[in-house]
Amino acid sequence: MTRHRRPLPLPSFGPRRIRCHEGAARLVVDERVPSQERPVQAELHLLERFSALMAGQGWPAHVSRMAYDRIYAGERFSFAKRVGRGELPGLAQQLIQCWRASRSQPQQG
Repeated sequence: MTRHRRPLPLPSFGPRRIRCHEGAARLVVDERVPSQERPVQAELHLLERFSALMAGQGWPAHVSRMAYDRIYAGERFSFAKRVGRGELPGLAQQLIQCWRASRSQPQQG
């Protein structure tokens, strides 16, 4: 019997900075939904840092999906804790604690 391995995910290059001409209109994205009201109760800047660190090591981690998809977030955090290098495993552990805390909260609705 032959075991089939899942293909490795494509590398991510993370969030990209764009250049705007002086005086051009800019769209600024900030936290409209407080972290306490999202399924994964982690601050947006931590998720962005996590995504950038993951991208630096060639792995995808989409900020908006991690904020609203508990299964995806848990998988990315666990993966980073297991195979990440440098600052990534520590940040992943911190985000796993946020993920577990939000899991124990009762669902509203």
